[in-house]
Amino acid sequence: MPGFVREHIRPLAGAVGLHVLLFALIAATAWRWSSSRPPVPMAIEGVAIDERSLPKDLAGPRPAPAAPITPAPEPVAPVPATPAPTPPDDTAEPQREAELQAERERAAEAAREQTALEARRAEDAERARQQKVAAEEAARKAAEAEAERRKAAEDAARRKETAEQQAREAELQRRMAAEEEEAASVAASGAVDQYRAELEQAIERSWIRPPSAQPGLVCTLYVTQAEGGTVLDVRLGSCNGDAAVRESITNAVFRASPLPAPADPRAFARRLEIVFRPTE
Repeated sequence: MPGFVREHIRPLAGAVGLHVLLFALIAATAWRWSSSRPPVPMAIEGVAIDERSLPKDLAGPRPAPAAPITPAPEPVAPVPATPAPTPPDDTAEPQREAELQAERERAAEAAREQTALEARRAEDAERARQQKVAAEEAARKAAEAEAERRKAAEDAARRKETAEQQAREAELQRRMAAEEEEAASVAASGAVDQYRAELEQAIERSWIRPPSAQPGLVCTLYVTQAEGGTVLDVRLGSCNGDAAVRESITNAVFRASPLPAPADPRAFARRLEIVFRPTE
């Protein structure tokens, strides 16, 4: 409608001015008509005299009756001529209707375009949402697949480690069993006892008896040797000798290095437990 008013402002202004002018003329005429009033009649008092009662010398000839006095008509103010209304333009109404129809069509077209634009925006938003959901779903599936792959790899590594541990334990048990069997066989043959006796004799030969050594001396020695009998370490366990005796026995073990090899190689051990009982 603002566009229609701008396009028809001149015809509308002319119609409004014409109506205002007509209203002003009618108001002025009514005001003048009400201001002009008829003359006010005046009363005249008089005495009627019968001429027959007058003396003859006074009566005189009887005058003719006077003609009635007709009041002059009051002047009427001329009414200004009202301009004839402008005949309606037969082409204005169809033109206005056409303009209104065009305005309605433009508004409808704008509404359709706005609706289409909003529909496209909604479609774009829905498409973007679906793409986001699809991307999130793909990322979730990829993460799940990666987690399953890692879990499978960890399970496989754990199973492999368990199998290897079991194999190591089985091998260790087999070796221990074999060593125990071999040790039992060696012990049964007397080779171990003979080997320990030879070690005790070698240590006693290297021992320098201190003056504080008393008869009945018994000391337990824990000796670690390398291949070939080289002494690597000596620890003294229970011992009934004093500090000088204990030190002299430890020094004797190192002086006896390398220790003699056993007659039966199966009797050799890296860690030895030797009970040292020197002869009197």
